[in-house]
Order: sequence, then structure tokens, then C-alpha cells
Amino acid sequence: MNLRSNALLRYKTIDNCLRDPRNKYTLKDLMSACSEAMRAKGGRLGKPEREISVRTLQMDLQFMRDKKYGYGAPIIVYERKYYKYEDPFYTIRKAPLKKSTLDELEEIIDTLRCYGAMESLRPLKNPADILSEEFEAKVEQRDAVVSYEGKRNFVGLEYFNVIHDAILNKKALCIGYHSSRSNNIMSIIFYPMYLKEYKGRWYALGYKDGLRGVYKLPLDRIRDYSYSILPFPQELVFDPREYFRNIIGVTRLSGDIRKIRFLVKNKLAPFIRINPLHRSQQTEQILENGDVIYCIEIIPNQEFYYAVFEYQPHIQILSPRDIGMQANALFRSIQEQLPDYDRNDASGEENPDPDGWGEGRNLFSDL
Repeated sequence: MNLRSNALLRYKTIDNCLRDPRNKYTLKDLMSACSEAMRAKGGRLGKPEREISVRTLQMDLQFMRDKKYGYGAPIIVYERKYYKYEDPFYTIRKAPLKKSTLDELEEIIDTLRCYGAMESLRPLKNPADILSEEFEAKVEQRDAVVSYEGKRNFVGLEYFNVIHDAILNKKALCIGYHSSRSNNIMSIIFYPMYLKEYKGRWYALGYKDGLRGVYKLPLDRIRDYSYSILPFPQELVFDPREYFRNIIGVTRLSGDIRKIRFLVKNKLAPFIRINPLHRSQQTEQILENGDVIYCIEIIPNQEFYYAVFEYQPHIQILSPRDIGMQANALFRSIQEQLPDYDRNDASGEENPDPDGWGEGRNLFSDL
């Protein structure tokens, strides 16, 4: 965590404390809160027993009060030792941007654009363009003309930096998490190796003490953590390229790689051509009616079956037969949990599609 990130984290922590009407915060309390936030986010404090210094915190408060370079925060001292905002509704999160901040943001965006021009870092280009538009809209005080789908309030993302730090510094973690199979909080020793986002959900991949193979832990299921006294096994390795090469999503099963052939209806075919289900996707045949037969080579997992289900009724699995049957079984189990729409509605009219599947009712009829 660089010095700028450290300072921003301290400002946010102080802001949260001064907005808290239930507690009184002395200078020492604010120092402890900032030190704890730094440790939780993986910040470097030097020696483990050291805290943020009095001088550092006093400079932070002075900067936050500064109207020209800081936030102009109305921080006051009452009863000669407690700190709070004079305006109980104030927060630095709503403070107007200063010119110095805008200059720094512009420099960051230009840097991202420069790196985005490199072949190996091309994914940075589009985020830089989006940030540039939002930045210019703020400066010019106009409505932005670019919008993007951004999932907000990721559950569990507060543990991201903890796990990221544990990966880089080879730290074993004791994780308390909410099991999907019960309502209990389970505790495991976890050796994190990699972080991966898939469909708006973050996963930590690593090894669970006492269990062979890579263990997948969704961050939104984590409830608490502590550092384990166990050493991090040096022999543990994780190759993300090899792990993700032949799968969709984040779940790698122990099965063999299978060549799966599937037909895509003409309405969806152009979309699947430019948004393949997997990087191995190849076009086998284009039919006269515009339907297209594709093939992919993957290890089938739940993410694959849900990807196929997502595009129904426009995708049909042609082969292998067992994978088509497995997909059918999943779809039937989902259908059985849906409300019964087969019965007549209140108006007395019959349902024109008693199976509820439209033209895609017999998705795998040729198997």
C-alpha cells in the first residue's frame, strides 16, 4: 500500500469515527482506529507493536480541516479532549473535489492510457477511457455521456486486501465462513494463492488444511478471520493459466477434457461468435437457416451448464450424449422449483405453452 493510499485510508477512518454519534473519540482512540484499519488492509506500520504516531494523526486532522488543499472539514474539539464534526451530517465523501485532486486524477488516467497501449496491458485501455469521460464530465460540470454496468457493494470485498496481503506474504489464515450446506459458521485453516472475480462475485483460491486439491472460497461467505500460527507450506503451488485453461468460471473438477458440440439458433449465433462460451470455441458448420454449430473443449462444470441454461431456448447440446443428459437433468430440477404456471389463470384462459419452455421445450430431443 503506497503512501497516498495510506493517507486516504486514514482520512476515511477518521471520517467514520467523527461521524459516529454513539462514541467519543480522543486522539489516542483515533490513532488506534487508524492503526487497526491499516493492519486490516495490509498496510505497513513497521514494527507490529507500533501505531500511527501522534504527529501523523495531527497532520491528518490539520489537512482535513484545510479549506484550500484539504476537505475543509468542520472538526472541533469538545470537553478539551474529544473530536467530532460540528455539523453531524458532514462527511468528506461528499466534499467537492479540489484542483490538486483533479490534477492527480488526470495524471493517473494518463498513466493508465499509456500502459493500456502496451499489448500485455491492453485491458487497462477501456477502464481508462471510461474514467476519462467521468472525469471530464465532473470538470466541465455536465452530465456524463458514458455509462457502464458496475456491481456495487460487493459483499465480502472488505476481506480482499487481507487475502491479497496473505497471498503476497505467504500467510496462513484462519477463516470463519458461512457454509452453503448449513447455517453454521465453519472454521478452516486456509492458504490463499489467487483471487478471481467471476460474474460479479470474488473468490479466493488456495488450499484448505487437511484437504487435497485447490479449494474455492467465495469472499461473500467469509464472516471473520485471524492469522494462523501454522507456517505456510512452501511446497504449495498454483498455476492460474493451467487451472483456468480448460474451464468456464472458477470450478475445476477432476474429469477429463471433453469436446462439446452445440447448436446455436440464428438469432443468438452472431452474439456467441463474438462472445464465445470459452476461448477454445471453434465454428464447425453454418447451416442454411443461419443456425451455427460450435464446439469447445473444456472440463464440464456447473458454470458451463448454467451458461448454457442462460441462453435458452437458443442453444442445444448435440454431443456428447451424457453431457446433454446432465444438462437436461439440471434444467428439469430448476423447472420443478418454479411456480406451477400450467394451471389456468384467473381469467379462465388456457396457457398456450403448458410446458413453459416455448420453442425450446425439447432442447435435447435428438440425444
